[in-house]
Amino acid sequence: MSTTGRPGWLDQLPLLRRIADRGLRLEVRAPDGAAWHSSAPPSLVSVHLRGAGAVAAVRGGDHLALAEAYLQGDIDVDGSWRELMQVTDVVALTATPLDRLRLAARLRLRERQRYDRESIAFHYDRPPEFFLPWLDRWRCYSHGLYARDDEPLTNAIARKLQTAIDALGLRAGMHVLDMGGGWGCFVEYAGQRGIHGHSITISAAQHAFVQRVIQEQRLPCTSELVNLRAYQPPRAFDAAVFMGTFEHNPEYEPVVTFLSRHLTPNGRVWADFCAQHTDFAIGAFMKKYIWPGPTAYVDPARLVRAFQQGGFNLHELRDDTRHYACTVRDWGATFDAHAGSLAAQFGEPTVRAFRLFLHGSLHFLEANQTQAYHLVAGRTPAPLPSD
Repeated sequence: MSTTGRPGWLDQLPLLRRIADRGLRLEVRAPDGAAWHSSAPPSLVSVHLRGAGAVAAVRGGDHLALAEAYLQGDIDVDGSWRELMQVTDVVALTATPLDRLRLAARLRLRERQRYDRESIAFHYDRPPEFFLPWLDRWRCYSHGLYARDDEPLTNAIARKLQTAIDALGLRAGMHVLDMGGGWGCFVEYAGQRGIHGHSITISAAQHAFVQRVIQEQRLPCTSELVNLRAYQPPRAFDAAVFMGTFEHNPEYEPVVTFLSRHLTPNGRVWADFCAQHTDFAIGAFMKKYIWPGPTAYVDPARLVRAFQQGGFNLHELRDDTRHYACTVRDWGATFDAHAGSLAAQFGEPTVRAFRLFLHGSLHFLEANQTQAYHLVAGRTPAPLPSD
């Protein structure tokens, strides 16, 4: 470590000592001119502290305070986000016991559907123009399946959509429920193949967008603004897809009960999701600025158990962690390329929050601190390849 300007005071900060011990190639420049290097130059990333609030955040070493200083412009960053995000390895990110108690209490509220709606609206009810510049052609907000590391994201998403259709045994004329249909990626892809997709969502912005996609392309599909908890489908479905939506439904058993009631006797389910090995609560920054409400990493063991206890066979559970890392990498690169125009439309703090979200998610996936999977389950045994 080395310090210039006012020698020594930055060297004494515990957070910077942990960064140096981690071997990160990072420099910090303080408002008074002091400069600290975690290793011999050149550094891969420079962190500029613009005021007293930023200095206090670094002194305290709290990840939420550091993130908020960046959102407010008290901290600026130049250089490698991959290097910077490794700082999360030396700060506490896990939710506190009080955070978990609060979530458990909110899940039992009588007005749970309003809580769900408000939480989803916080993230998803931005105009589509915020998300569409950095999502792929299919507008899919969950991971693709890559044939190789440098494959275009659009190809990887199309492969995932087709893989789901094949795994579900869907053919033209069949009916599939798209739970939390996003910006219509699955409905559009399936509808173009003659499959009747029915998308349900509690995001008004997404519902309106999907309605337009269906109408403009004359797809044999429908969309409905309704909470799964209140949904009474008029017909049984041949299949259901949950693409990145089990994170918003941490109570798996009621969802499986719904599926056992409303799928045909041969019905199947596709679900892809983010998971963690042990601690399924999200951290304070994510909870406050990205995913408020009943959002959590999926517990794969508990989800599998819920399906089995609900009478489903588990056809497949596949590790997609590297696929999700490639997806988030591609999202982040495209997001950064559009950051200036997005900030002009939606504000610099919003852009900074999503930059932390995307680059932080990439680090967690690449470091295997977060995992991703897809699951296929059915009410009957999995078919033979010739079926």
